[in-house]
Amino acid sequence: MPTINLESNFIRNLNNQLVRKDPVLNLSYERMGDAGIAFICQSKDLSHVKQLDLSWNEITDIGMKRLAACSSLSNLTLLILSSNDIADDGAESLATSENLSELKSLELAYNRITHFGALSLVKSQKLRNLKSLDLEMNNIGKKETNKFPDGTVIPELSILNLRKNKIGDDVILDWAQSGGFEGLDHLNLGWNEISDEGAKVLANSPTLNKLHTLILDSNCIGDPGSLSLSQSKNLMNLVNLNMVNNKFKPSGESALLNLRSRILVEKQTVDKNLNLNALRLSNKDVKALSLYEKMEGILSLSLRDNLFDHQGLGDLVDSPFIKNIKSLNLMDNSIGDKGVFLLSESNSMANLEKLNLEKTGITSTGILALSQSAHLKKLQELNLSGNGIDRKGFLLLAQSENFKNLKVLRISGIPMGNEEIQSLVNSSSLKQLEELEVAGNSISGKGLSILANSPILPQLKKLDLRRNRLLDTEQIFLADSPKFSKLEQLRF
Repeated sequence: MPTINLESNFIRNLNNQLVRKDPVLNLSYERMGDAGIAFICQSKDLSHVKQLDLSWNEITDIGMKRLAACSSLSNLTLLILSSNDIADDGAESLATSENLSELKSLELAYNRITHFGALSLVKSQKLRNLKSLDLEMNNIGKKETNKFPDGTVIPELSILNLRKNKIGDDVILDWAQSGGFEGLDHLNLGWNEISDEGAKVLANSPTLNKLHTLILDSNCIGDPGSLSLSQSKNLMNLVNLNMVNNKFKPSGESALLNLRSRILVEKQTVDKNLNLNALRLSNKDVKALSLYEKMEGILSLSLRDNLFDHQGLGDLVDSPFIKNIKSLNLMDNSIGDKGVFLLSESNSMANLEKLNLEKTGITSTGILALSQSAHLKKLQELNLSGNGIDRKGFLLLAQSENFKNLKVLRISGIPMGNEEIQSLVNSSSLKQLEELEVAGNSISGKGLSILANSPILPQLKKLDLRRNRLLDTEQIFLADSPKFSKLEQLRF
């Protein structure tokens, strides 16, 4: 064994961390090699360590045998071994270790593990608490093998990352037949060499019936494989299916979009509320969603922070299946005034009571469309915060009969000033308003005086004036004035 320089930075770093008895031991980028692993395992007590990072250390299978035999690692829950030189023998050492029974997460990205080593880990009889296994950028599928480890898959294993290997259809078949995918919740097969045959194997594999997320980005799957996946009886629990950069054409894409729509509606619906926030939905995704008949049962739809614009929204509001929606959240999508115009013209929106248009790029032109809509007569809650609305837009809000049922109005971060607040609080239409949020605007003491003497104040229950231009004396007035004392909630 090569000698270790006890004065090295590695030794000092190691000793400093061990003295503190931290549960996290980070030795990444130390370039310690197998000798360093042997030194640690022979001379150091690691019983307090729960998370160990040994990435970028030039460790080979020899070092892995030493590590797997280290009895003081019995409390380890996270082991990071990415970017080393570990092959199948090292993987097998880990899989058969008597000392890593508490391990829950194992990261082995960017090593040299092949088909057999990967399956050895997945089917380990010793790592029975392992939940997450990362084998990205290894050599799985690079060469054929006739060796397959016996046994069942780790019962707790739910996340398996096989991204950027050399996995083709034959490897997919081997794993499916040997039960390598059984019980998984999340499977990443992106950036491999899977074609239609491999996609069909996945679609027909009953071992994938618990899968919630399947990632197949950047493979070679065409229309036949896409169609098989979309019609699979074994993927009924899918919530996310990612297939960017494959070889399918419009018909295959349509089948997958329809599958995704079914997945989204059936798996993310709670009490007729459908939450599709931050799923990177494009115009095509929203269009496919609009064509799914089970949308008819949705009362509340949230599409916050996606990637569609007015075109996707146009397809949605034209759908005959969304006529029962009472609440629609479009926040953080670039629909603009065109989108609001399409929304306002849709008779499918006639039952809408709550509408969130925060940060959607609308202007007073969009407010004009809302105010003149023949269908939006039931709005009770409207959020217009973070948009480019000028005084004309506020006049429209104050005057249009379309807003006579509003109980909640949020217009923060416009910014609005004293003239705009005057238009609102003297409105003859907003007689039902109970909550007014005008935070982050330019209201000063003059606007506060206008509000204090307005006919709208006695009916308000909640008022938010935070981050405006109110002086300390004016905030004291707010706190002490009997005119504001009947509010259930006052924020300033």
